[in-house]
Amino acid sequence: MSVPPVESGAGTAPPAQTIQRKSWPERLRRLSKWHERLPWLLPVSSFIAGWIGFVMVRRGADWARLVAMLALLGWPWLLIEPVVRRLLEQRRRRLGVFVANFVSQSLQQELLFFSLPFVIGATQSDVGQIAFAGFVGAAALVSTIDPLYERWIAKRAARRLLFHAYCSWIAALVVLPIVLLVPLEQALPMSLATVVVWLVLTFPLSWRSLRTWRSRTAWLASVIVVPIIIWELRAQVPAAGLAVMRARITQSIDSLNPGPAVTEVPRSELEEGVIAFAVIRAPAGLTQQVIFEWHHNDDVERISETIHGGSASGWRAFSRKKVFPTDVLGAWTVDLLTPQGQLLKRLRFEIVDG
Repeated sequence: MSVPPVESGAGTAPPAQTIQRKSWPERLRRLSKWHERLPWLLPVSSFIAGWIGFVMVRRGADWARLVAMLALLGWPWLLIEPVVRRLLEQRRRRLGVFVANFVSQSLQQELLFFSLPFVIGATQSDVGQIAFAGFVGAAALVSTIDPLYERWIAKRAARRLLFHAYCSWIAALVVLPIVLLVPLEQALPMSLATVVVWLVLTFPLSWRSLRTWRSRTAWLASVIVVPIIIWELRAQVPAAGLAVMRARITQSIDSLNPGPAVTEVPRSELEEGVIAFAVIRAPAGLTQQVIFEWHHNDDVERISETIHGGSASGWRAFSRKKVFPTDVLGAWTVDLLTPQGQLLKRLRFEIVDG
């Protein structure tokens, strides 16, 4: 008769598994590898989020501001990045450079690609505005090309901080009118002033990173001259946040419903007047002044109107002109502008003899 084996509790217990937590450097390396495998994910996601926000703003949705606030997430980092970078580099230089560059580049991509749809949507058939949108698109593209970004932007503190400032300024043009309901004529000077103050505060860091007097002079000149140039060319900046849904030249209007669009007006019918009509959509809660500017030869007449945002169908505004000069014949242009001259829409018609 066989005796079954007896299980004994005595003996050596199997070794307990040691739970090893990954260190921060290891986690960052894994994140870097993940980013290298999917480098397109963040730009594409930000670009899609920008279009979603743009469409919601055009439809007058109140919670469009929530989407637009995503662009604000990058601002705190861009403001404290020089301090954080210095602290990290003092502990572990290579790790500090990697972390600062990785986070900064990712946030710059988020800011630029999120803002790009708003800039594109506001761009008119104007050479200056098309060029401005092209610069924004080019900066967004550069932020995604690692060899170019590492060589020309991340390598020097001065270039890196200037690029930070540019990204923040572009985002401010979009976010201030939508989230903080700042009128466009105030958003541009406020954003420029904020960027200039930030560049002044980071001046010592930028100055030390430039090793020659030639590069220091060029950087200093750019910090002083570029904001002035932008201000002088402010009419070429697309009015992100406003959208002209419909616009036409007509000769009649009834209860804010315009008559048929016309391209030619006989001189004999000028007693009825000429009307420039537009439907403008703005973010909910925004009160904004717009200007109808009538051009003929060297004569200019400006008529202002106030619009209010939030309507899904847009705010209807018009300008009626009844008084004309003696040399009335020829081509006329009506520009719909912000108070600082940003072009929203351009309408054309001709007054003919008859």
